[in-house]
Amino acid sequence: GTLFATPGSELEKQALEDVEAITGDSVSEVASLMATSSRDQARKLQNLSHSERQAILYAVADALETEKETILAANAIDLENAEKDGTALPLVRRLKLTDAKLATLSTGIRQIADQPDPLGVVKAKRELANGLELSQITVPIGVLMIIFESRPDSMPQIAALALASGNGLLLKGGKEAAYSNEAIHRVIGDAIEK
Repeated sequence: GTLFATPGSELEKQALEDVEAITGDSVSEVASLMATSSRDQARKLQNLSHSERQAILYAVADALETEKETILAANAIDLENAEKDGTALPLVRRLKLTDAKLATLSTGIRQIADQPDPLGVVKAKRELANGLELSQITVPIGVLMIIFESRPDSMPQIAALALASGNGLLLKGGKEAAYSNEAIHRVIGDAIEK
């Protein structure tokens, strides 16, 4: 799972203590374990066929629509907290999710799924010497770490691109969108597991 906590907050302190109490590891050791796990899962993803990755993307798109009430309820909590905290209006606008935004996200994910396989594409090829050929072929990067601000709609977009390209993913969202990010993370994770 993913924990979203405000830096310096009591929740963060408790989370750090809990991690060390449960695992006996420091936070850096836990981060290392998360990165290693992401790499291992990325390798599994890379071994899936294009049609299997497409099926996962369609499942994610469908889940965003079927679980929209859960996502919007979590987003309402973030919006309420933003109002209490006096968050700037432009930031609140970016934070707000709507039925229309979720529908657009689902459509965009389906469009990504409908694209040709980005892996294994020969971009360039040339003969260096007699019998020695050099080819430039698209491959996954491995694990991407992306930090994004209070735009919960970023998570499904980033996840879809990572899934399509066979990459693992570590995400850090803005604290203002903690509940929205947690709900979206759960919805995407459940869709992938199906």
